[in-house]
Amino acid sequence: CFVGSALNHPDPHKRRANTVYDLISPNRIDALVVWTTRVGQLVGSEGMYEFTKRYAPMPIVSVETSLAHWPTILVDNQDGMKQAVDHLIEVHGRRRIAFVRGPQTHAGARERFLGYMESLQNHGIPLDPKLITMPGPVIWEPGRAAESVRKMLAGLDEPPDAIAAASDDYALGIVAALEELGFRTPEEIAVVGYDNHTDVRANDLTTVRAPFREMGIRAVELAVALVNGKPTRQRQMMPTELVVRRSCGCLPSGLGGHAPAHDRLVVNESATASTVADHLRDSIGRPSARLPRDWAEQLVVELMAAGRGEVEGAEFLKLLAEYIRSSARAGCEPARWWPPLFDLHRFVTARISDATIINDLWLRVQLLLGDAFATDARFKYLEHERHDQRVREAGQRLIASRDVEELTTALAEELPRLNIPGCHVMAYDTPGTARALVRFENNELKSPQETPFPAINLTPYPFRRDEPFSALVAPLYTDEDHLGYVLFEEGPEPGWIYEAVQQQLSSALRGIGLMQELKDARARLEERVGETEAQLRHAQKMEAIGRLTGGIAHDFNNILTVVNGNSEMLLRRTLQDDPRRTAIEDIRHAGERAANLTRQLLAFTRQQVLHPESLDLKRNLTKVHSMLRTLVGDRIELEMRLPDTARVWADAGQVEQILFNLAVNSRDAMPDGGTLTISIEDTTLGGGETGRIVGVRPGAYVVLRVRDTGSGMAPDVRAQVFEPYFTTKPVGKGTGLGLSTVFGIVQQSGGQIELISAPGAGTTVEVYLPVPVERDGTPEAPCVRRISTHRGVGTVLLVEDDAQVRIMTRRSLEIAGYAVVEAGDGQEALQLATAHRSTIDLVLTDVVMPKMGGPELVRLLRSTGVAPAVIYMSGYTTDEVLDDEVLITKPYVESELLERVREVLAQDA
Repeated sequence: CFVGSALNHPDPHKRRANTVYDLISPNRIDALVVWTTRVGQLVGSEGMYEFTKRYAPMPIVSVETSLAHWPTILVDNQDGMKQAVDHLIEVHGRRRIAFVRGPQTHAGARERFLGYMESLQNHGIPLDPKLITMPGPVIWEPGRAAESVRKMLAGLDEPPDAIAAASDDYALGIVAALEELGFRTPEEIAVVGYDNHTDVRANDLTTVRAPFREMGIRAVELAVALVNGKPTRQRQMMPTELVVRRSCGCLPSGLGGHAPAHDRLVVNESATASTVADHLRDSIGRPSARLPRDWAEQLVVELMAAGRGEVEGAEFLKLLAEYIRSSARAGCEPARWWPPLFDLHRFVTARISDATIINDLWLRVQLLLGDAFATDARFKYLEHERHDQRVREAGQRLIASRDVEELTTALAEELPRLNIPGCHVMAYDTPGTARALVRFENNELKSPQETPFPAINLTPYPFRRDEPFSALVAPLYTDEDHLGYVLFEEGPEPGWIYEAVQQQLSSALRGIGLMQELKDARARLEERVGETEAQLRHAQKMEAIGRLTGGIAHDFNNILTVVNGNSEMLLRRTLQDDPRRTAIEDIRHAGERAANLTRQLLAFTRQQVLHPESLDLKRNLTKVHSMLRTLVGDRIELEMRLPDTARVWADAGQVEQILFNLAVNSRDAMPDGGTLTISIEDTTLGGGETGRIVGVRPGAYVVLRVRDTGSGMAPDVRAQVFEPYFTTKPVGKGTGLGLSTVFGIVQQSGGQIELISAPGAGTTVEVYLPVPVERDGTPEAPCVRRISTHRGVGTVLLVEDDAQVRIMTRRSLEIAGYAVVEAGDGQEALQLATAHRSTIDLVLTDVVMPKMGGPELVRLLRSTGVAPAVIYMSGYTTDEVLDDEVLITKPYVESELLERVREVLAQDA
């Protein structure tokens, strides 16, 4: 199965997935089954034919749409919708039935509309155009269906008593819109859908089950027949199944959120007790072997006797409850019981004179089945939650992989937990070729072939099994790159799990690629030696960090395929009082944190503006406790001591990044286990306090301490630990960016950081975050920039080789009232100073410039008798001797510059 997206999809990101179709080749594929409505819903039949014919003369089977001469498997969409509308009319007496149409380009949607019209015509109900919406957009969006229903109801004098929708997605949106408008479903307006979604959102929805699984099986059988040269039928029509639940009104609302389903009635007037018993056995299927030999006949006899008043119905209910429980233990879903029991009820009712007793007993049967459905639904929901939790945990490990070795280890440990028996990860090498990265099959790792191979071969090694099996091929890509593809050998789990792992692998490969780029850049830089090239190497390192952070920001947005998109979609389809809503909102919160993470590493290189605010540090740290628990692993004891403290002024996402980076370092320092302690407390930094960051303002702070019982650090390691790229981990196991990122975040946040460690004594990192000040009841940054209001007097010789810095500085000085003479280097400044010997009051000069630096300029000026006041500007430390002159550090703010100029001129006067 090759999993791509719709052809010509309007979203460029989704269109990139369609490169997977280029891997379809006779090199590995003997026949092709094309599911046309998924792939071709945006291009129509002609566009789908043009796409498919490029694979000829390979044997091809089309599903859902007829394409040229190829054999086709069709679903009876028209009859399926006719069944649903017939049910509304015949069982519930609805006569004013509206219809919400699907996309005009979708053949199945058009056929469902025909089924709606056929049912109305057969029952003599005139077609009312006001009750029919216009065809929907190309994408099945519940919100569009809800808006169409709102507009329809606003234009009607009398609302419909039922609405049929072309899909379950539409139906769920319609139910939400009706509730918003004050209509009760199904009491006032019944709703039916189409598709029979199997997830937890649609447990109340009466719908039509399209036999997609059976269609797929039959299509494969046809494809095999074509390969073997056997004759096949040109067109095969697969029947649908009506699935009745509460939204049509079949069960009283007292049954709760779940209701049983049934097929068409199969018992006619001439039926016998024996045929009814046979229908019971056939419906339950194999699990009936776990029941007593004559269980079906016994149920028929007991209900007949109860209906005639010969015995009480309690014995029938007791037997039925016992048989339902026994069959459930054998794997029988409660839905199988509803069709034969419904027929049994019809059979008995037709053969007794007074139906009062049997109707009362039937209501109790409905309640009994309702309880069985509720129990089954709870089990399925809990099972879904367990699956979801396992996928989240696996995703965290995969995305955090720093190299192929870590990714391989993570896959080998996580795939068995996800019940995925095989996974083959391929990365594109050169155009048309790929390279195997991971080979995991039969639940064990194998060494992949390292040489490149043609990508259309899918794998460089044989990919066959002794027994039939299913596999799917999914693309690995980002918005910028086609990374490769993954082959999953399918297990018993639902399809969304494979999609989630596909997205996580894409992000992991992107991150590994960036890490490799970083390592390659570092290797190139290390080849260049010599102190004269030190500044160049540092600049290239910062550039590499910038590329890494940009890539990570993109990858975190990709992750939101399984989180934000699905959580927002689920929230729109979930009622406010739905017990599942809390879990969905938790997922959305995790997605919002992911959005914050896209900005975090950028802080180190100051490539983006932070978003500081007044934070409750205790609350923010508590929210990430479970993620920290997963991050550090089971071998490390996590202690969090979080008393109430003052609020801090910081970016919430950056605070989380600080904590996660420090926690990862502590975890790696305790390979054999230990204790990680995280605590906070109020404190004050005085003017003489020391730390790693120079120039931190004294005042009130909250200190975040992260303490581990790991191996500790030697003095030479402590001296370099916050430098970019410095790491003590083995080659390929660390990037050296974790603590440098923390340092950058703390520095940009106006805080202080200190590290205390010794070999064998563990490590403690203290992060001081400033406390916001209250001004008119509103918190604001503790170091609010002062606005200079004084007017300057005097002439300043401004010497700066950077034109933009020179223009900005000149503008600030002139606005403050100073006269400015500017020069681009020391030689030009010396000429200007000679021309304006008597008027220059202050020299404001950069330290390092081409032709002549600042210190040399000042020495020459003083040797000629000119001795103005001097302020040096510099963005980094220098070996130049600056005597006792004032030094202002770049980058500086206007208020700081003007204050220094005023002070120096006042002292000189």
